[in-house]
Amino acid sequence: MPGTAGTTLDPVALADAVSAASRSTDRTARVALAVTQPAETTEALQKLGIKEIVSEFATTLTADPVRTQNLVRGAEKVNGSLVLPGETFSINTVLAPVTEAGGYFPGGQIENGFFTTGVGGGLSQMGTTVYNAAYFAGFEDVEHQPHSYYFSRYPEGREATVFQGQIDVRFKDNTPYGALLQAWVADNQVHVRVWSTTYWTVGSTTSPRSNIVAPTTVHSTAAGCTPSSAGNPGFKVTVTRTVTLDGVVTSVEPKTWRYDPQNAVTCG
Repeated sequence: MPGTAGTTLDPVALADAVSAASRSTDRTARVALAVTQPAETTEALQKLGIKEIVSEFATTLTADPVRTQNLVRGAEKVNGSLVLPGETFSINTVLAPVTEAGGYFPGGQIENGFFTTGVGGGLSQMGTTVYNAAYFAGFEDVEHQPHSYYFSRYPEGREATVFQGQIDVRFKDNTPYGALLQAWVADNQVHVRVWSTTYWTVGSTTSPRSNIVAPTTVHSTAAGCTPSSAGNPGFKVTVTRTVTLDGVVTSVEPKTWRYDPQNAVTCG
């Protein structure tokens, strides 16, 4: 769709007109609209090659409605993100500020290995979904860190947690084309699509689990501790991404992660 000119108000002229109207007898402020051009021209955007879906990924929601509200807000923030060739995307930058004023709610999260409550709880699922969409687009993995525990709604070893100011999901657009992210929540899932021009061909394999450790019971006196029953065992897994360009393998990227056992927690 070609860009079209729009209109806007000059804030200085508006303030002057309102000030003058407050001192006049008819109390009417008259302000002319100014014509504005799109921030990017149609020609510039066409040159970015954003024309097709190059990858997409979806993860399943939990039954927690507050967590889902945070993910809806997170999807609103991610949706429409434009990453130019050579640029690095940071999900923490896009989601910020993760505060109640920023549209987020207190929800469940993991902090220092324990389940607790914090504003924006659940946003790691947005991080995981974005990470996988970028992974299969072939973008360079600049930063990501899997969860300390494994959750079955995510692919083993191919997921990511986020924590403002500490743990980020960052990827670099290492193609000649721009990338536009589309994100939304629907049909009990978080969805992310990458629109661009297909450049890389990506394959992925996951090893069997190894070094499996059964969960036990631990006691916590931390503020905000939430009691929980035992969950998934700890284990080690290796995920390998193979990236190909024009039939030639350009990189083979094995990444190994060790999950902790999800122990039962008592508080007090």
